[in-house]
Amino acid sequence: MALAETLVRAINKLGLVPKLIQLLPKFSLIIALISCLWLFVLPLDDYYRNTYISENALMPGQIHSYFRESEWNIVRGYRDELKKLEPMTIPQRNEIIETWLNDLGLQTSYHVNGFANDTLYAVMHAPRGENTEAMALVVPWSIGTNDDNNDNEYNEGALALAMSLTRYFTRMSIWSKNILLIFPQDTRKSLRSWVEAYHSTLDNTAGSIEAAIVIEYGKSIGDYFDYYEMYYEGLNGQLPNLDLLNTANTIARHEGIHCSIQGITTPKFTYSTRLQTLLKGILQLTLRGLTRHSPGCEAFSGWQIQAFTMKAIANENKNKHDITQFGRIVDSSFRSVNNLLEKFHQSFFFYLMLSPKNFVSIGTYLPSSVGLAVAYVLSSLGGILNGKIESKDILSNLSTILLTFVSVELACVGLSFTIPFMILNSDDDALGVSAQFLLILSSLGFLVTILSMTMKRRLNKPVAYSLISLALFVIALLITALMIVHFSLALMIGLLALPLSLIPNLMDQLGDVSKFTSTQQDSEPPKDPMTKFLQFVKTNKPHMLICLCLLISNPFFIILVGGNFLTTNEAGGIELFQGLTTSWNDLQCWTWFIVILGWFPCWILVGIGFVLYRVDIDDILSKKKLE
Repeated sequence: MALAETLVRAINKLGLVPKLIQLLPKFSLIIALISCLWLFVLPLDDYYRNTYISENALMPGQIHSYFRESEWNIVRGYRDELKKLEPMTIPQRNEIIETWLNDLGLQTSYHVNGFANDTLYAVMHAPRGENTEAMALVVPWSIGTNDDNNDNEYNEGALALAMSLTRYFTRMSIWSKNILLIFPQDTRKSLRSWVEAYHSTLDNTAGSIEAAIVIEYGKSIGDYFDYYEMYYEGLNGQLPNLDLLNTANTIARHEGIHCSIQGITTPKFTYSTRLQTLLKGILQLTLRGLTRHSPGCEAFSGWQIQAFTMKAIANENKNKHDITQFGRIVDSSFRSVNNLLEKFHQSFFFYLMLSPKNFVSIGTYLPSSVGLAVAYVLSSLGGILNGKIESKDILSNLSTILLTFVSVELACVGLSFTIPFMILNSDDDALGVSAQFLLILSSLGFLVTILSMTMKRRLNKPVAYSLISLALFVIALLITALMIVHFSLALMIGLLALPLSLIPNLMDQLGDVSKFTSTQQDSEPPKDPMTKFLQFVKTNKPHMLICLCLLISNPFFIILVGGNFLTTNEAGGIELFQGLTTSWNDLQCWTWFIVILGWFPCWILVGIGFVLYRVDIDDILSKKKLE
């Protein structure tokens, strides 16, 4: 106790507490910068780990696949027949595929989704199984081309490969898990609808699905390909068990096939390639389910199904792997999963990939989001303490603060259901309706700038500062709640909303330059609006910096600008907004609700606190006289 009392006296004597309070904005900014820089440390040696197989029962690459040159003509034969099906409608194609599957002894069924073509699927019952577990092979009729047009490519090679593999599987007696073959129209809403129905209304099922592989091999690729691209990001931050990805990549390495992750095609992994893979992976995990083209593996999120997508990529004059090698990856992966006696549980479910051979575990990357949450908390405290807001002032205005917060939140709840409803019920002009909503919401930052210069201020200092601090604290809570279940979304919100944390410190500087307002009584204001605006900007730099912070931290302004940067499509931002608002209806992705009920209300509260903040000119002038 004596030591503690001595320490307290020394702190009070040196005046450390007031000094630390004044430094809170700087501490907040420094911690936020350190959190950002931590991401650049992760790809360094000794901070990441090499991939490995945790579940010994998988034994990848230790079996010999007989899906080889003997199946070459079978694949070609199916491919020739499938070329004839391309001009047909999907129901016509399904009828022909169904006859082929029935001839192989599979039990076929349809899922009627009510909004698109019915989904054909088939069950191959395991000769050694009890119909309680299954593996799924998904082969969509069309695949996204990943360019900026609306064209889809006929998945000809994958369809031929799936039929050949099915014929090959039926001749083997090793299977202890059933095998499902699914032929959805696309890899987005149709596939997700089938997965939901499989776990609820479908009668013809094959047991709990342990793993799923989506294969894409477009018609533009011939019999040979160069490498394959792997997609593994799920919805709402979910990732497949790392053992499944390692199994497929190990098998591919034994076949001499290069695996590309996040578009990094080089076989040599350096700090630069690892950093690019890390940052692109965070971005893709944040956007999964929001973009028009989806790889399909995310459709299995939410039911403890480990899934990934393989897409064959061809390069001119570099194709050296034949299509049967692509099939051997599927064959060997299924045989490894077939060895499991229980669900995937040994390896990691929370990780960030740096390359097919390297990853970062949750304990290593989590400090970046923790630091951002701390930065927002310090900024929130700094707004109250540096603003000289006393507890009695907060309590006396508590009803106003809570009423404002609840009103804003209720308004956002209404928007969260109204906007998707109107977009979904305007099929003929859904993009146009999305554009209208996006332009209105993204222009609120400019509206704040105008209102802050023209609107009469009515909020006193305790209410304004309390609203801003409350908003920053809610963002900190939002990041904390998301950082484990959806790290990438928590990180992106923390980074993109970071300008809001600078506003309390800038608000403290408003009083120092408010002499512009008081001197307007002694000088005639300019009549020209542009001259008046330029004079206002010149004499009110903190004011304009706050407006800039609000503009660039508006989530919908970021969507509008960022969507156009992500793609060269002129409507990139609008399409991203449309995907965001309809993602819950299509895929049960809750990113829309996080943005509209978490981030956006906080932005509005900060805007209200700034626009309606009334600077006490008399108090400032009296302080200057004392100085």
